[in-house]
Amino acid sequence: MEWLVKSYEEPLEGVGKRPEERTIEENLKNGLVILDKWQGPTSHDVVATVKKILGLNKAGHAGTLV
Repeated sequence: MEWLVKSYEEPLEGVGKRPEERTIEENLKNGLVILDKWQGPTSHDVVATVKKILGLNKAGHAGTLV
């Protein structure tokens, strides 16, 4: 996962984790999925698909639709 992490600081003692120590579940809960929406489905459709694939209860989108 080193390719994903651009930079980070050491966590305070007893607080947080180094990125490579986080589980997939922690990354999904607290992270981002960046994708380039293809033409056709709405942003709502894509969010619904991502939620289904990743087994998430909550997800949203932000960005510019061109």
